[in-house]
Amino acid sequence: MRTWTILARLSAAGILLFLAPGPSPCQPQVVDCIVAVVNKQVITLTDLRLVDRFGVYETEGKAEAADRPARLLDKLIDQKVVLDLAAGSRAAEKEKVETSLESLIGRLGPEKARAELEAFGLTSEDLKPYLEEKILCETIIAERFAQSASINLKEIEAYYAETYVPAQKKLGLEPRPMIAVLDTIEAEIKRVKADAQGALWIKNLRKQAEVEIRMDCLKKYKESL
Repeated sequence: MRTWTILARLSAAGILLFLAPGPSPCQPQVVDCIVAVVNKQVITLTDLRLVDRFGVYETEGKAEAADRPARLLDKLIDQKVVLDLAAGSRAAEKEKVETSLESLIGRLGPEKARAELEAFGLTSEDLKPYLEEKILCETIIAERFAQSASINLKEIEAYYAETYVPAQKKLGLEPRPMIAVLDTIEAEIKRVKADAQGALWIKNLRKQAEVEIRMDCLKKYKESL
C-alpha cells in the first residue's frame, strides 16, 4: 500500500507530511501519524481511519464514538501479534478476500465507497491487505481452538432453554424442538468457547509482544469524530 511504503521511509520521524493546497502552499501539515508499533510493525492513523470508515469490523459500529478508535486499535494490534507468531508464509484465501470486499462495498453502497476511497486517494485494491489480515487471523484462531472446544449434552440443554427459546419468543417465533436445532446450537457453543480461548491466547501473546501505543496520535482521531 502506498501509505505504508511512504511511512516505511519516514517511520523514524513518526509522521507523514505533504504540501497542502491553500494560502500557504509551502506550509507542511500533518495528515498521518504512527498510532502504534507492534513488534516493529507500524499501524498508522490512516490504517485506523480506513477500518473505521469502511466498517471492516462490523461490531465496532455499535460502540460509542469516543471508545471506537481505541477498540479498533486493539483489533489491529491483536491481529499483528497473532500473525507475527503464527502466520508464517500463509496467506488468506483469495476467494474469501474478494467476497469480503464485495460485501464491504455493498454495505456502504458503490457510490459512497468510491467517494470515501477517493478521499483517501486509494482504490478498492488498497482495502484488500486489511481484509487479508483480518481473515487470516480469524482462520488461525479457528483452526487452533475450534476442534478443542468440547461440549456436553447438559450445555446444549442449557443453551436451548436459556438462550435459544427466549430469543425465538422475543422474535415472535415458535421455538423448534431441540433435536431440530442441535447442530446449530452445538456449533454456536463451540464458537463461543473458541472465541473465549482465542481471546485468552491473544492476551498472553500481547504480554510477550513489544507494543507501543502513541496516545498523541490516537487522540487526534478521537478529536476528529
